[in-house]
Amino acid sequence: MRFPGYALELGSLAAWAVLVALSLWHNLDLLDGQAREVAAARARMLFSVVETTRLWNARHGGLYAPVSEDSPPNEWLDDPLRDVAVDGRLYTKINPAYMTRQMSELMDRHGGMTFRLTSLKPIRPGNAPDPWETQALRRFQQGGTEVLERVTDDNSDQYRFMGRLLVEEACQQCHANQGYKLGEVRGGISVTFDAAQVLAEINPQKQQTIVLHLVGYVLLAGATLAFLTWLRAGWRQLAQAKAEQEAMVAERTQELRRAVEDLGRSNTELENFAYAVSHDLQEPLRMIGSYAQLIDRRYTHQLDADGREFLGFMTDGAQRMKQMIDDLLAYSRAGRTEINPQPVALQRVLDAALANLTAALQESNGQVTCDGTLPVVAGEVSMLVRVLQNLVGNALKYRHPDRDVQVVVSARPHPEGWEIRVADNGIGVPASARERIFQVFQRLHSNAAISGTGIGLAIAKKVVERHGGHIWVEDNQPHGTVFCFTLPDHPAVDVPSSQQQGGAN
Repeated sequence: MRFPGYALELGSLAAWAVLVALSLWHNLDLLDGQAREVAAARARMLFSVVETTRLWNARHGGLYAPVSEDSPPNEWLDDPLRDVAVDGRLYTKINPAYMTRQMSELMDRHGGMTFRLTSLKPIRPGNAPDPWETQALRRFQQGGTEVLERVTDDNSDQYRFMGRLLVEEACQQCHANQGYKLGEVRGGISVTFDAAQVLAEINPQKQQTIVLHLVGYVLLAGATLAFLTWLRAGWRQLAQAKAEQEAMVAERTQELRRAVEDLGRSNTELENFAYAVSHDLQEPLRMIGSYAQLIDRRYTHQLDADGREFLGFMTDGAQRMKQMIDDLLAYSRAGRTEINPQPVALQRVLDAALANLTAALQESNGQVTCDGTLPVVAGEVSMLVRVLQNLVGNALKYRHPDRDVQVVVSARPHPEGWEIRVADNGIGVPASARERIFQVFQRLHSNAAISGTGIGLAIAKKVVERHGGHIWVEDNQPHGTVFCFTLPDHPAVDVPSSQQQGGAN
């Protein structure tokens, strides 16, 4: 696995760019909303002042002001008391509509914000709405209370606001003849002012927001690139260390493979050597034994007591040497014989082993029993017979002098297939010797005490391991030893009843 290419850096920069752009868009949108709220607050303030002033005027039935150039009589006001003379001076009535128009003209001359009175049914033609005001007034008829929009064209950028005017009782003095009812929409006051008045406060904040996002993007991109550079360097070091480790492991594996091959060759050569030597030594030993017997028959009367004793030592040594060579040949064959596993009824194997131990059973008055039914396993019959024969034979050989020999053979399921247990009530095996007893020619007792060459358990271990299992020793409470070994299970097969039947001796 290698570190991703530089597309990771490009992807990271692009991801940060998208996130920063989204954040910038969101914040600019908030500022636009803030500008809209500021514009709405200004327009509402002006609308509220004008509406309140109009209402005050209407509730007082209008005001009289001296007729002048700026305040001529209102030609659109139908009122018999429109013009009155007081002390020889002419006064004219200023109704809410006329007052609103004069205030609008006065504010328009001073610049900045402007407003006007408009209606879908104006009395004065000059109060007719423009297209934007017409749409706003129609919204009021559908239930709206106010409208605010930012209107831009090639020559201007303005905020336009309109608040609705409802018919009140004081308004009926002028508009009763138009058929309005109380609470209906009479018209609206339209407020207009340049967007620059609001944007002058918002644009610096927008510029600051843009700069902060650009700086933030540069910092995030720089930190990301620095981190990825550091991570790439660490990854390369890790990859280099991994490659070196893999090379070392491969080298050690190769060395181990060569060592295993050398060990295998050495074991094969050793087994071949042991087989050859054991086989070649049999003829000289037979010759020694034969001539020792010949001397005993022909010349025993010519030998004194020491000579006959020496001849007995020689004969006994030759016999023991022959037994050791026979056992060594058996051990060598156990490692050389090819195994072709077949389904084997373990009861049949036990019966064959006990048949070979008939003399030892009679001599020791031993009893061998089975605890439960023995299973069918996979293996070579002759080699498995040798295993059980050696284990049961050891139990008979290493019996306790004060107890009758009891040997119990049983089996139970095991993760490797089956666990076979041979339990006795003999003298037992010390814990310190439980590994050593499976080595070749290892004995816990002298030849004088118990006969044997010390190779039987080594042969059993070799056979079990060649079947894919392992062998070990446990205590058999309260007295004795349990030899345990595992054998592979065999798929269900039909085993002849002659193989399954058998009994303990």
